[in-house]
Amino acid sequence: MSRLRILLVGYLPPPWFGPSVTYRALMHSEFPRRVDVTFLNISVAESISDLESVRPGKLVLMAKFLLVEAWYLLTRRFDFVCCPISVNRNAFLKDALLLGLARLFRVPTVLYAHGNNIPDFHDRSSPRIRRWIERTIQGVAGAIVLGESLRFNFDRWLPPEKILVVPTGIEPQAAVPSAGKNPAVITVAYLGNLVGVKGAFVTLEAAAVLAARHRPDIRFEFGGPWFLEHEERAAREFVAKNGLEKSVAFLGPLTNEAKWTLLSGADMLVFPTFYYNETMGLVLLEAMQAGLPVIATRRGSIPEIIQDGVNGFLVEEQNAADLADKILRLADDAALRERMGQTNQQRFAEYYTHEQYGKRMIAVFETLARQRGGQTKGFAHV
Repeated sequence: MSRLRILLVGYLPPPWFGPSVTYRALMHSEFPRRVDVTFLNISVAESISDLESVRPGKLVLMAKFLLVEAWYLLTRRFDFVCCPISVNRNAFLKDALLLGLARLFRVPTVLYAHGNNIPDFHDRSSPRIRRWIERTIQGVAGAIVLGESLRFNFDRWLPPEKILVVPTGIEPQAAVPSAGKNPAVITVAYLGNLVGVKGAFVTLEAAAVLAARHRPDIRFEFGGPWFLEHEERAAREFVAKNGLEKSVAFLGPLTNEAKWTLLSGADMLVFPTFYYNETMGLVLLEAMQAGLPVIATRRGSIPEIIQDGVNGFLVEEQNAADLADKILRLADDAALRERMGQTNQQRFAEYYTHEQYGKRMIAVFETLARQRGGQTKGFAHV
């Protein structure tokens, strides 16, 4: 019997950011072994800071992507074309063109929402863009979101059965030799792109709160690149002004073994994001695999991953005092840290590996094919 045939449009590293890591994990899972996948990599940037810039070279690449997609659609028969949908104007126009081309060839399309608050993006857009968003969404076979709480992104335009929830997963990291934790120091890790809306400054403010409470035993290590130069300057000025040089370290961009060395040597991870388009934060899964308790906000679908008091704590957004209090609770209770960390490792292994993620994606496309009555080209349900 024929396998489902899918044209999967997405991103691969570099740069290393949520969607590119997601697609890389998916392509290394069981998904491409069970589904006939053709992957179209539409990455146009080499660094995070270049993602939202507009330059002529990107327009040339976009034309190339459309030509490659057209060639695939002319020479291969697909059951579905799956493409991301963005929540800013220029990126959305790119996605809409790719989806529109698939529809010209009468191939069912599936949206993959890596971002959040699509209805608000629609309402803030010009009338012309609003109509384009409506046509793009209403014409799909289905839409994928990363959590149950994110269904609202499409329920204005799609029936419930067309909105499918697929929490992502990551590739398990091989064990990294650890130099061992210093029992006299509690290390709080912040990992990811250093940007204000992701909670970098809230974390620095929490460090200042704890320093004022005379807790020199708590050390903050920030791993990742700064997204904006002026924020990096402001952060370093904040550290100097508040005398945090001995309790705060900026480690710079970390990848592969260096990233896992940070996690294996930490006692907890903080992710106090208030990023408007946040969905879930892959760094949470990395911390779970490393056996760390997590302190995060309730933004996006994070509460579906972190249960308050079970495998971490949830804090109010932009509330450094609340964050500092939760850090103290973990810092002063080694048994609690151990219990939460073990819970996270177990939950990761059972649900958040790339292989579990791949199985969820297989089930999604099989479900969509059944909804279409088995009428997709070449599909026979086993």
